[in-house]
Amino acid sequence: MVDTKNSAGHQDSTYLNEAYYDQLMHLNEDWQLDGPVPAINQPSLADKLACEALVFAEARLADDLRLEQWLDCYSDKSIYWIPANYPAGDPRQEITLEFHDKRRLEDRVARIRTGVAYSMLPVIRTRHVLGNIEYWQGETNEVRARTSFIIDALFNEKHRTLSGWIGYSFVKNDGDWKISVKQVNLIDADCLQENNTFFL
Repeated sequence: MVDTKNSAGHQDSTYLNEAYYDQLMHLNEDWQLDGPVPAINQPSLADKLACEALVFAEARLADDLRLEQWLDCYSDKSIYWIPANYPAGDPRQEITLEFHDKRRLEDRVARIRTGVAYSMLPVIRTRHVLGNIEYWQGETNEVRARTSFIIDALFNEKHRTLSGWIGYSFVKNDGDWKISVKQVNLIDADCLQENNTFFL
C-alpha cells in the first residue's frame, strides 16, 4: 500500500488496515516477556544505544513541551496507543484511552499551539522517570523494547502520579531510528481517568 500526503502536507492514515492491526496484536503479545531476553535476540550495541537515546529524548521533549521536536521522534507510519484495559486488548474491539496515528498527533500539537486547548489550561508540567529497559531484535530493521515508567504530573496546582509500562517498536528511517509504535500501559487503565495530557 502506498502512503500519500494530503493537501496540507500531512501523512494520510492509509497504513491503518487489518494487516497493521494484526501486527499491533503481535507486538502486544511479544511485549509479554517470559524471562530474560536471550543473547541471540539482543540488538547490536550501536542499535541499542541509538534506541535508548531516542527513548530518553522523546520523554525529555514531552516534559519540556518541545512538541515539534517530540513529533520528530515518531516515524511517518506510527501509532501512539494507551489501552483502556489492563492487560491491553485488541483496539478494534475495545475502547482505548488514546489511539493516535501520526496525523492525529500532528493535529493535537497544532491544537495545543493555539493556546486555547482546554486540556492544557493551565499548561501541564510533567517529568518522566524510565527504568528497567529491555531491548530485543524485532523484524528486519526493527528493535523492540519494554520499560517501566513513573510520571509526575502537575496540573491546576494538583500533583498526580502515573505508572505502568511502555512497549516500543523502533524502525530505521533513512539511517535514523524512529518510534513506530508506543503502547502506554497504565496500571490503572481500567479505572476512572483524569486529564491525561501527560503524553503531550
